[in-house]
Amino acid sequence: MLRTLMLAGLLTLAACAGGEGPAPVGGDTTTLATAAADPAAVRAAIDSANKRGAESFNAGSPDGMIASYADDAVVMMPGMKAMKGRAEIDAGMKGMFDAMDIKNFRATTTDVMVSGDMAVETGVLTLEAGPKGGTLAADTTKCLTVWKKQADGSWKIVRDINNTDIAPKM
Repeated sequence: MLRTLMLAGLLTLAACAGGEGPAPVGGDTTTLATAAADPAAVRAAIDSANKRGAESFNAGSPDGMIASYADDAVVMMPGMKAMKGRAEIDAGMKGMFDAMDIKNFRATTTDVMVSGDMAVETGVLTLEAGPKGGTLAADTTKCLTVWKKQADGSWKIVRDINNTDIAPKM
């Protein structure tokens, strides 16, 4: 079960500097100004990337999710060493799809705070996952994802961390 949970944790690779301070968008009703980025436009870019990633996961491929990561991204999953850089993230995600069946993956952004060219997303991921050909288990995870505006104007994930809501069984 712990192996399944650790592998399921990989699924959150989804899809969760400067200015005058953070500008929350979404569930938080507090509003603070930001000089450099339109919070609604940033939220739309994040929602779009998460939708592409979820569609890719549900189609059996990690490629749509992997495309959301910057080349120097760091992904921190429970029970695993941090995956640093695109090559490690690519290998980790493809290894997960080789070992697991995944269904009904959904990423829900609950909040986005924007400051300059950085955005912090808080979210919830739901899915069913299990070993290839085995029984699938439902899981819900919390995630915190840091996005950075790239030179081409796109937003890419630079830091990603998550953990499951399922308590460990001792």
